[in-house]
Amino acid sequence: MSLPAGRVLGVVLALVAGGLVLALWPSKEPGVAEAIEGRVRELAQAAEDRDLGELTDGVSERFRSKEGWGKPEAKRVLAAQVLRGEWLSVFVADLDAQEESPTRGTFRAKLLFARSEAQSLEGLARESVTSAYLLEGAFEREADGTWRVVEASHRRLGPTELF
Repeated sequence: MSLPAGRVLGVVLALVAGGLVLALWPSKEPGVAEAIEGRVRELAQAAEDRDLGELTDGVSERFRSKEGWGKPEAKRVLAAQVLRGEWLSVFVADLDAQEESPTRGTFRAKLLFARSEAQSLEGLARESVTSAYLLEGAFEREADGTWRVVEASHRRLGPTELF
């Protein structure tokens, strides 16, 4: 039993229309905490990839550190860390972000810079860590919609604080 061509065409058009509705349906934006956690992970990947442009784009022009740095000083420190090439991997551990408002949130994370080629934090041997820092700060969503860090402080972690 065959279906009339008009009916087949109608079914195909209905399927295409349904697919377009699903593909074009606006997706829900992540919450503030999720957006910040995602941005921290993106910036850590940029550091691992030695992508200084992406990394410094994550720092707001309004950035201020607890140490008194503005964006130019932060950019110099990031360049020195990223380009000196002592490590191969960057791991983010114990990441926590909290919403303060729809356009601002705080974060706290451990960043571990390692000589290891491990693909996961679990596979990372303790002796392969070259440096680790506790980073705390705040991100704000700027006018262009990009989440950028506006405040930060860091503290070097000792071996007992790594895991």
